Amino acid sequence: MSLASAVGQAVSVWTKIPTSVVLTGVVTGTVGGGVVTGKVFVAPSPLPLPATVLAAGFAGPSAPQVATAIGLGVSNSLNAIAGYRGTATGAIGADASKVIFADPISLTSLLVGSMASFGLTGPQAPLLASGIANGISTMLLTGVGTGVAAGAPGPSPGAGVSRSGLF
Repeated sequence: MSLASAVGQAVSVWTKIPTSVVLTGVVTGTVGGGVVTGKVFVAPSPLPLPATVLAAGFAGPSAPQVATAIGLGVSNSLNAIAGYRGTATGAIGADASKVIFADPISLTSLLVGSMASFGLTGPQAPLLASGIANGISTMLLTGVGTGVAAGAPGPSPGAGVSRSGLF
């Protein structure tokens, strides 16, 4: 239970840092620019986590099940509540975005601290945190979003780009 709480706490903080997870998108509608907001969806496949936890050196009999549970928990939580917010340039209207960057290094640091706050310390804790962070970051790269860019409209149809972060 402590590991699940530590992961939940770290991921919650990490996703609110604008540079941790970055999306870019295409906006279609009318010429303009403004704020884009939308909903993020992550593939509910925890496949990267067992591999990255194994690569970090955790090969015990329950390691794949724990890693799979973490992956499903994170993806289900993000699918339930995660959104994105950013800027649209060139157009306002419908936005389709894709996660292009998810920073495993900053998540690893947050996980180490969060794990320590739940009493999960020791020489292997940073390795476990790194394995979990790499898996979650890889899983997030499957993320896509749909949203709307709002702002002052121009006189003609247009297409533009968006850049966003999770919230």
